Amino acid sequence: MGLGTDQDPGVALLVGWLLPGAGHWYIARRSRAVLYGLTVVGLFAAGLCMGGVGSVSVYEHNWAFLLQIFDGPLAIAAAVASRLARAAIPPSRVTDLGLTFTLVSAALNVLVMADAYYRCGRSEDEVPDKAEERAA
Repeated sequence: MGLGTDQDPGVALLVGWLLPGAGHWYIARRSRAVLYGLTVVGLFAAGLCMGGVGSVSVYEHNWAFLLQIFDGPLAIAAAVASRLARAAIPPSRVTDLGLTFTLVSAALNVLVMADAYYRCGRSEDEVPDKAEERAA
């Protein structure tokens, strides 16, 4: 799929939610897709490694989960696993550190999804570069 007006920004948002970075893949920005996807998934995985699946819990961290949901199916799967293993996971400070990493990954994915939405259907020439804006 090449750059052009045949791309739907809503689809870019949806696939970016389903798999971080996939929104950029959809709009043919492959290198950005890989970079953003690895960064978001890596931060989420680091949070799970540090704090375990207890870092993503609808019941223990219900307000935090409202942001974590932007990690898409990754967060939903971790929340289900957390619910299934609820009795076996004692809370700790390491769990809170893992929670912080998963929250940062979700916040970053919100920005990545917004960028894919903004860039959808535009060529690289149409999207202003910050360095060019500062020079002007």
